Amino acid sequence: MVFEHYKRLHRSPELSQQEHRTACFIEYALQGWGYETKRVGVTGVIADLVVDEQLPWLLFRADIDALPIQEKSGVDYVSQHEGVMHACGHDAHTAMLLEAARLLQGTKLPQNIRFLFQPAEENSMGAELVLKENVLPENLQASFAMHVWPGVPKGALATCTGALMASCDFFKVIFHGKSVHCAQAHLGNDALQSAVQLVSRLGVIKSLETEKIILFCGSIHSGNGFNIVPDEASVGGTLRTFSVSVKNRLQKKIQEAAEAAAQEFGAYAEVQWLGGTPPLANDQALIDELAGFLPNIYTDVEPSYAAEDFARYQEYAPGVLMWLGTGDTAPLHNECFLVPEEVLYAGVDGWLKIARHTFADGGVEE
Repeated sequence: MVFEHYKRLHRSPELSQQEHRTACFIEYALQGWGYETKRVGVTGVIADLVVDEQLPWLLFRADIDALPIQEKSGVDYVSQHEGVMHACGHDAHTAMLLEAARLLQGTKLPQNIRFLFQPAEENSMGAELVLKENVLPENLQASFAMHVWPGVPKGALATCTGALMASCDFFKVIFHGKSVHCAQAHLGNDALQSAVQLVSRLGVIKSLETEKIILFCGSIHSGNGFNIVPDEASVGGTLRTFSVSVKNRLQKKIQEAAEAAAQEFGAYAEVQWLGGTPPLANDQALIDELAGFLPNIYTDVEPSYAAEDFARYQEYAPGVLMWLGTGDTAPLHNECFLVPEEVLYAGVDGWLKIARHTFADGGVEE
């Protein structure tokens, strides 16, 4: 049944915070298996498998949104929505967790489970959106998620202790200057030159950094005339790190670099941080337990600079995100990315094993 779920979801992808039909399908399926459902964050869905209210809870999370990509896979269940595609595997995540919920309904487990189908992971807003609605149980023992991952052997799970995925923070620096004709440039305050200077300074910051980071500028905008000193310019970019302390230190350096670049040309710098996610840091005690009963798990993979808002749940309770290998497929966010059918069965099996395991002392370190 999991492959049928997958094909149904793959045909009908929806963008972040627009997952209305997806949410209806999830609700319909869960209610048909005897679950009560609740909407969170407008298009998110939760359902509980309650064994005993006195027992601790596990959170199983799947993301449900798609990407603005035109699919070119050629399969018979290709996306029916022009310019929208499940190119990051969230259809697989949803299908696998739905099938796990179906198979677990009515079974005796060592803890309660909350199934969370989260919207808007791709714009990094979904976790924060649902957390505002008190989506976490009070006695939350641990949180788990899977993400399909090309390059990892097909059907295998892969993770690591500590940072598995990077933080992601977007920034925009707006320089405010004074516009004049280029023949009288000395009477103005050049916002464009301030922006150019900032890009250069950020390159120096990156070159001197000893930690693993990405500091990248992807846009610079200013002016309309060929002979006019512009009064405004903007620089947009992203900062990615594997440590909150490194992130905080570099954010301060970016602020200082922006102010220095502005001062050099008599402009004023306005630094805006546009939201993002913290580093995704997995709990060692939980990984040690997972390694004891999941025979197909690797626990020493290299971290990725990609980001994942599952990190938000790890701020409230220990958690682990695992990559589920798709083998030699197209990469994520590619117009031909598909999840092989056998990978879906492996993911469901992983969920069932986690649900049936009794985690010692909550599986966390004091």
